[in-house]
Amino acid sequence: MGSISESQYSDFRSEVVAGLSYYTPKQRVPVGTAILDPKNGVTEKSIAPAFRPISIRGLKFQNRIWVAPMCMYSCQDGMFSDFHVAHYGQWAMRGSALIHLEATAVTARGRNTPQDAGIWSDAHIAPLKRIVDLIHSQSQKVAIQLQHAGRKGSVTPPWLGLRLVPDEFDGYANQVQGPTAEPWNENYATPGEMSEDEILETIEAYGQAARRAVEAGVDAIAVHGAHGYLLHSFASPATNKRKDQWGGSFENRTRIGVEIIRAIRRNIPENMPVFWKISAVDWLPKGEGWELEDTLRYIPILAAEGVDLFDVSSGGTDRRQQVQLGQQYQVPFAKAVKDLKLPNVFVAAVGWIRDADTVHDV
Repeated sequence: MGSISESQYSDFRSEVVAGLSYYTPKQRVPVGTAILDPKNGVTEKSIAPAFRPISIRGLKFQNRIWVAPMCMYSCQDGMFSDFHVAHYGQWAMRGSALIHLEATAVTARGRNTPQDAGIWSDAHIAPLKRIVDLIHSQSQKVAIQLQHAGRKGSVTPPWLGLRLVPDEFDGYANQVQGPTAEPWNENYATPGEMSEDEILETIEAYGQAARRAVEAGVDAIAVHGAHGYLLHSFASPATNKRKDQWGGSFENRTRIGVEIIRAIRRNIPENMPVFWKISAVDWLPKGEGWELEDTLRYIPILAAEGVDLFDVSSGGTDRRQQVQLGQQYQVPFAKAVKDLKLPNVFVAAVGWIRDADTVHDV
């Protein structure tokens, strides 16, 4: 049997993904790409909307089926591990065009639980890069959600009841922060009211977290600005009782969000998309909290600072909330944002969207 020449051998071996410590074939066409057949009338416009490609700030996605950021509560000192390589690897091979990594704390005290992911130090870059490289090896995209839990920090995971974690179990209740020294409820820590210096340090922490994410190779940055966490609790008058430049008026309450986007934009490439998760309403009586009118005022401001997509949710900032649950109950909020018709701004809807037909309709 004769030997095979180099040119012949290439016909029998897939192109390899370069730069990895392991072999995997390059995915020339990402899984999840719709098969078009124009001759038979199958075009981008004719296929179901969820399978249509989309481009945000030049970043192309082969479909609109994205993996949401889901906390796994499986980190030690904020470090991603082999568990996360396996967890996110499974999604990378199933056709989702974008995989959001779970809420990742920009400071150690900004974690929801002691087992949350983190990106507050350069030591977090290498473990994160392992996941990013694996996702990219499958020709899929990856975003990371930057998070600060605010007054909801230092609690147990949901299956343990979201109770305050004592210091002897790696808790940090005495380090929890918020705009005002008011707890979420009696089972949570009373946060320390953030000083001017602490606010500025947190803004910078978001910028540095974005820098580290870029070094790890992520494709997009997402910011958690909803559900009663730090940024939402600053924005809402229900939780922000400050009298300085970070509280009181709408402009003051939203200042930290604007400054955080500026810090992030300073630390990432111009063509990298930035997403923002927002609670459209607090579900409180009129005049007592954040309302849809506030959201519709805030979003154009954030968009002007460089936010490309808004993921519209609701609630989470005040335990008195009266959430009106039901099928697609948050979709009207997303539609209201969409109706702003901001150029080059995209909108995502969430909440009890439970079947394919509804997905396509939304």
